[in-house]
Amino acid sequence: MKFNPKIIKMIIIFIFVIITLIIFFRWQNNGVGATNYKYTNSKIPKNFNGYKIVQISDLHNKDFNGILSEKIKKVNPNIIVITGDLIDRRNTKIDVATEFIEEINTVAPIYYVSGNHEQLSTEYNTLQEELKSLNVQIIDNSYIELNEGTDKIGLMGIADPAIQQNEHTYLWSDDTEYIKNNLEKLTKNINTDFNILLSHRPEQFSLYQKSGVDLVFSGHAHGGQIRLPIIGGVVAPGQGLFPKYTNGIYSDRETSMVVSRGLGNSIFPLRIFNRPEVVIVTF
Repeated sequence: MKFNPKIIKMIIIFIFVIITLIIFFRWQNNGVGATNYKYTNSKIPKNFNGYKIVQISDLHNKDFNGILSEKIKKVNPNIIVITGDLIDRRNTKIDVATEFIEEINTVAPIYYVSGNHEQLSTEYNTLQEELKSLNVQIIDNSYIELNEGTDKIGLMGIADPAIQQNEHTYLWSDDTEYIKNNLEKLTKNINTDFNILLSHRPEQFSLYQKSGVDLVFSGHAHGGQIRLPIIGGVVAPGQGLFPKYTNGIYSDRETSMVVSRGLGNSIFPLRIFNRPEVVIVTF
C-alpha cells in the first residue's frame, strides 16, 4: 500500500498543531501568574510602609491542587482579600472553596466580599457559615479598621448588587443607586485617613471615585476572557464588548482601582492570552 508523502506530512502537522493548542490552552487556564504592584500614597500611615496585600478574585470553584495556596504562602502577605465569586452558582462546590481557605487561613487574616455568584447561589448561607468557622471576616456592606502599631487604615466592602436581584433580572439591572447608597453609608462615619474598598464590580469605578475612597480592589471582568494585543479584553459582564476595566490599576484623581483578571472561569471555559493571576499590592 502506497502512502502519499504530502498527506502524511499534513497529518503530522495537523497532529502537532492540535497538541500544541491543547498544551497552550491548558497553560492559559491553569498556569497561575503573580502580578506585583507598588502603590504609593502620602495618606498611608508610616507603620503601613511595606504592607503587602494579596488579592484573590473569581475563583469559581476552580481547584489548583495546592499550587495557588503555595504561591500565596511564598508572598507572606499582611492580609488576603477575596473580591467575590469564590464559588460558581451553576456548579457550587462548598468543599472546594473551604479546602482552599483552610490552606491559606494561617498565612494572614482573610477579608471577603461577595460576588454575583454568591448572591445568586442558594448555598450562600452555607458558604458564609463555613467561612466564618475558618475565621474569614465577611465585610459585605461593612467597615472595619486595620491596625499596625499605633497607625490604622480603613477597610470596607460592598455586597454584590445581585443581593437585591434574581437569576432573571441581575444582568439587566441598574446597580448605580445600590452602590451609591451603600458607599454613602460606609463612608459617612469613617475616622481613618486612608481607606480601601473591596467591591466585585469594576464598572462602577466613577462611583468609587466620587465616594473619596483611596484604593479599590475589584474583579468580575475575568480579564476580558480573551485578550488581544493593543486592544486588551474582548468582553466582560456589566461592560459588554471591549470593556474599559479588565486588568491592572486605573486611577482617577485621588482614587485608584486594582482589577484582577481572576482565577477561574464561568460560562466560557477558556482563557486566551489571559492567564489566571494572584495580585500582590505592596505599599
